[in-house]
Amino acid sequence: PVNKQYMFKGESTLVDGLKGNGNYKTGRWIAFYKNDMDMTIDLQQPTEISSVAISTCVEKGDWVFDARGLSVEVSDDGKNFTKVASEEYPAMKESDKNGIYEHKLSFSPVKTQYVKVVALSESKMPAWHGGKDSPAFLFVDEITID
Repeated sequence: PVNKQYMFKGESTLVDGLKGNGNYKTGRWIAFYKNDMDMTIDLQQPTEISSVAISTCVEKGDWVFDARGLSVEVSDDGKNFTKVASEEYPAMKESDKNGIYEHKLSFSPVKTQYVKVVALSESKMPAWHGGKDSPAFLFVDEITID
């Protein structure tokens, strides 16, 4: 579920067409904390898609880290899903910059009505961080499906 402290307009924020800037407190981003982003989008009718993208906002000093992975699953009925793409991302290093990180998964075109997008949050911040071993926030602004 979305973190209540940074819920703003809720899950609709992820599909409102509005991109966030480098400030995660503007209301264009929503946060996940101690859990992953797991969103299912109903395209209203079977639609051919071949990519899914998300943006994350990183502000390491505020415990806001990038995603550790991204996966996409599709379904015709909204109940039985098939994974079409996934990717894991390395843990953030101290030298990694704050800012906006873009992640895009491309796959063979598939016709579907429901798209499940899962972004893995950082469950344990690394030893170099002041909050080491604590979970990090994951801020996402938009899910783009093409």
